[in-house]
Amino acid sequence: MMKRNILMAALLAATAIAQAQDTYLNDRLTATDDVNGSARYVGMGGAMGALGADMSVISSNPAGIGLFRKSDISLTFGAVIPQKTNGWSSDNDRSNFEKLARASFDQIGFVWAMKMDDSNLKYLNIGFNYQKKANYNMGFYADNLSLGGLSQMDQLAELATEGYDTDYNLTGMAVDNGYLSKDDKGYFNPYRGEQSYYTRHQRGSAKSYDFNISFNVNDRFYTGFTFGLDKIDYLSWSSYSELSQDANGTLGDYTLYNDRDIDGTGINAKLGMIARPVEDNPFRIGLVLETPTWYRMKQSTLYDLTDDVQHQRTATLESYIQYTVRTPWRGRLSLGSTVDKFLAWGVEYEYANMAKTSMGYPSYDNDGYHNFFANTKDHAMNQHTKAVMRGQHTLRAGIEAKPIDELALRVGYNFVSNRYKENPSLDQMNLDSRAMNYYTSTDYMTLGPANIVTFGIGYKYKHFYADLAYKYRMQNGKFYAFDSAFDSPGSQFATDNPALTGKTIQPTSLELNRHQLMLTLGFKL
Repeated sequence: MMKRNILMAALLAATAIAQAQDTYLNDRLTATDDVNGSARYVGMGGAMGALGADMSVISSNPAGIGLFRKSDISLTFGAVIPQKTNGWSSDNDRSNFEKLARASFDQIGFVWAMKMDDSNLKYLNIGFNYQKKANYNMGFYADNLSLGGLSQMDQLAELATEGYDTDYNLTGMAVDNGYLSKDDKGYFNPYRGEQSYYTRHQRGSAKSYDFNISFNVNDRFYTGFTFGLDKIDYLSWSSYSELSQDANGTLGDYTLYNDRDIDGTGINAKLGMIARPVEDNPFRIGLVLETPTWYRMKQSTLYDLTDDVQHQRTATLESYIQYTVRTPWRGRLSLGSTVDKFLAWGVEYEYANMAKTSMGYPSYDNDGYHNFFANTKDHAMNQHTKAVMRGQHTLRAGIEAKPIDELALRVGYNFVSNRYKENPSLDQMNLDSRAMNYYTSTDYMTLGPANIVTFGIGYKYKHFYADLAYKYRMQNGKFYAFDSAFDSPGSQFATDNPALTGKTIQPTSLELNRHQLMLTLGFKL
C-alpha cells in the first residue's frame, strides 16, 4: 500500500496554480500580446502608434485618431485557422492541435473629424471602435504514455490528508466517491499511473469597446484619451483520462470531465501623444501610458468523475466563484515617418511588468453592494505570480509602400518576449489561496515567446477603401496534466515510494501556431 504523505508546501503550490482562477489562466485570459484590428493595422504589424490615422490605433495610441482629416467608418471580419501539428516532446508523449477554422467579426468603428475655426486647434475628433483583442478558439490533445507510476490522485490524496476544504472541489469528489483510500495516517492513492490522455476544446474571445477624444494642434502635436470597456467570454470542455493499476494488477482507470464558463468585464484608460519635432519633416514620435485593466470575473465549472472499469459516473457538481484581476500598467514608445506619398514606416516598443498582475475577490458592504474597484487581495496567489512572471517586452515594426496612389502593399513583424521566468519553481510556495477551495482540475500551461509575421494589401477608390491582411503567429507552450512537485527529493512521498524517487511528469510540447485572414471595408466622408 502506497502512502501519499506529501509535503504540504509542495502540493499547495502545485495544485493551486493548476486549477481554476490561477496565475496561468489569468495570464492567458487577459493577455494583449497579439496584433488584432483593422486589416491595415494588422498588415503593418500594429506599428502605427506614431503614424496614426487608422481606426485601430484608438487602443494603441489614442492620439493617432487626431490625425484623421475626414470622418471615417470601417468594419473588419475574417477567419482564424489554428495550424494542425503533430509533435513528440519525448519518446512517450505527443500533442495534436485540431483545425478549428472559425469566422471572426473583428472590428467596427467610426471617427467624426471636426475641423475647427481656430489658429492653433486644427481638428477635434471623436471616435468609437469595437475590436477583438484575443481569440480563444482552440482544440488539442496532449497524451502522456509513460507516467512512471505518478498520478493526478497523489495530489488529491495529500489535500484530503491535510484536511483542506473539500466542499466544492475535485478532492471532495474523489474522497466521496472512493477514488482514494485511507489508513490511520491519512488518505493515499492505491494505484500507480501508467498513461494519461487529455483533450480540451475552447471557444470565446476578449473584446474591447473604446471611446476616444483627440486633438490636432498646429498639425504638429496630437493628443488623445481613450476609455475602454473590455469583455471576456471563455468556454472550455476538457477530459483527463488516466490508466493505472495497483500491485495486484487491478485496473483503476478513470476520466475527469470539466466544463468551464468564465465571463469578465473590465475597464481601462489610455493617454497618448504624437509630436512632429521638426516643422518641415514628417518624422513623428509617439508616447502612450495605459492604466491597468480592472476585471470582474465570474467562473462556473461543471465537473464529474467516471470509473472506466466499473462504468460508474459520479453526480455532476458545480463549482462557482467570483474574483477580480488587475493587469499591469503599460507604456509604449513609437517612431514613424513617411517618404513623400510612396512609403510609410513605423516601429514601436511596449513594456509591461506581468509580475504586477493582481488577483482578488469582490468586497461587499452590509447591504450587498460593492464598488467596482473594491476587492480583497489574494496575497498568496499574487506572491506566486511575482515568483513565476516577469516583464514582457514587445517590438513591432511595419512598412507600407504605394507603387500607385490607389494601391498599398504592407508587411509587419512582432516579437513578444517570454513573460515567464526560466524554470519557474512550483514546490517552494505555500499558497493559502481561496482559489484552492474551488479547483476542479490539475492541468496548467506555460507559454514561450511569440513571433508574428503579417502581410497586407489595400485598394482605395474615391471614398471607398478595402484592405486585406494575412497574419501568421508562431508560439510554443508546455502543457502539464498535473504537477509532480510532490516527488521532490526528501519528501515523504519519495521516502515511502523509493521506486518512484526521481520520476517527474514530462510536459507535452505544444505548437500554438495559427493563421488569420482579415478583410476591412471602409468609407471616408
